[in-house]
Amino acid sequence: WWDNVWINEGFASYFEYFGMDGIAKSMELEDQFIIMYLQSALSADASPNTRALRHTVNSPTQVTGHFTGISYSKGASFLLMLKHMVTEETFKKALHLFLIDRAYQYATPEDLFLAFQNATDQDNIVIDGLDIISFMTTWVDQPGYPLLNVDVNMNTGLMNLTQERFYINENTAPTNETWPLPLTFTSGKDLNWDNLNVSRVMTSRTAQIQKEPGHDWVIFNVQQRGIYRVNYDTHTWEMIASTLNSNHNAIHHINRAQIVDDIFALMRSGKITFQLGFYVLEFLKKDTSYYSWYPALTGFNWIRNRFLHMPDVLAEFDAILYKYLDAVITNVLYFAPSNERLTNSPNRIFVLSFACNIGHPGCVADAVEQFRRFNAQPSVPVHPNLRRHVFCTGLREGTYENWQAINNRMRNSNNQADELAMLRALGCTNDYRAVEDFMNMVVSDDIKAQDKVNAITWLLAGNRNNSASFLEFLKAGDNVQKIRQAVILPASFNTVLSTLASYLDVEGLNEMERWLNENQQAVPEFNVGLSAINSARANQQWGTDKARDILEAVRDSSSVLVPSIMLVLSTMIALMLK
Repeated sequence: WWDNVWINEGFASYFEYFGMDGIAKSMELEDQFIIMYLQSALSADASPNTRALRHTVNSPTQVTGHFTGISYSKGASFLLMLKHMVTEETFKKALHLFLIDRAYQYATPEDLFLAFQNATDQDNIVIDGLDIISFMTTWVDQPGYPLLNVDVNMNTGLMNLTQERFYINENTAPTNETWPLPLTFTSGKDLNWDNLNVSRVMTSRTAQIQKEPGHDWVIFNVQQRGIYRVNYDTHTWEMIASTLNSNHNAIHHINRAQIVDDIFALMRSGKITFQLGFYVLEFLKKDTSYYSWYPALTGFNWIRNRFLHMPDVLAEFDAILYKYLDAVITNVLYFAPSNERLTNSPNRIFVLSFACNIGHPGCVADAVEQFRRFNAQPSVPVHPNLRRHVFCTGLREGTYENWQAINNRMRNSNNQADELAMLRALGCTNDYRAVEDFMNMVVSDDIKAQDKVNAITWLLAGNRNNSASFLEFLKAGDNVQKIRQAVILPASFNTVLSTLASYLDVEGLNEMERWLNENQQAVPEFNVGLSAINSARANQQWGTDKARDILEAVRDSSSVLVPSIMLVLSTMIALMLK
């Protein structure tokens, strides 16, 4: 039974979004699913040691390992892809047949596969001669997902396609897996963002598709309903970038989100250069969509974290990011108006939290002023959707007395969401007395057991200087045992060690390594800590190695490919003269 947790959790995650989407389209849950779940699945499933949706478990630890992003996000994303493969009506029929056939009995994936076979047979659904059971079996039993490479011959219109397993680490050796890959695409001259019907299933490593000849960009995976990334030849990327920079709304907002997420992944994996990647991302300086900025913030933050050990590089990178943020901050505003579009609120929360965290002058100044007014008149609360960045920035710039006031407010609150917002903010302090109080709260009953791991993470992420203080706290007395008991699960203590290592500087990593090696009996999880230290050092080395290329690419991404654009113009003229 534990082998197939994905069926339970995948369907639960799917209907969490699409059940409500059926009755409240204004909540944009179908679109939000793509950036929250499908893109999360792509992130979780990009390493060589990832697990398939169905895999055998033989121990409690392996059972716990099933409850990860693979079962939830990839399971739900697989169902979405399957729905668009067979049509929504046949998808519903298949689920009905499955439930009726297995009512009051146990079920296996094969029962689900057979239900889809029967439904597609009844509805005469034939897609490129596809065997639906084979399709489902491959996606359920094979870990990972493909990268689709698209190379367009502008003169003939012939598109050469290849697929390969995508690995996020550029040093991972290539492997030979293939997937039955449902293809959808649209082009600049024949735009149709609403046709999500699968036109072809790519079952081999290579394939060709003919389109109209001419100088024209294409985008595959329309509205990103398929579990795969897409990389184009350089010329096609340049044309997509040109379109995005001149009118980003010409490309569907979900495909803009896809492009942003894919670009960061392709740069990380070495599939494209930073120069090309940041040229494509230049449109973010104009685009204010939540769907573009959610993956953008994740990507920018990932790079920033690799620069934390290089203050000068980080400062320059942050100053450049301010320019990317100006338009979206102007759009989301520093206050929360009534009757706004639903997705404006999370966009504001995430954008302003990121902006204030990297020291954006306007964001910091406004947050400090809002926090000052709140301290002067506590009866006038900060809007709930602004508290994350206002409280965090206020305490980062504030005093120990400010910290105590928020702590007291948290203790007296009976609103769980409000409590968590304040607990997160308490971790942003850099006052040594407040940091000491916070760490003692973690090992006491002042913080709920289920919130302790998050509390430690917020302390470490809220202010990088806190990592050294937490390491010293961990080393003192019997605090290791206290922390272990506080977070309850062994896996949770492993998370604490891994998170700590990710925020330490070079000297801190050396000290943590020395402490673990000298205290192996007191810290039986020392191998987890040492592995986390090696990962942190690798991340720092990646930042050191890539810093020059990234800064050169991002300093003026709008002009770095001028020679390529001239090539585009020359090609257009040549085509016109044929």
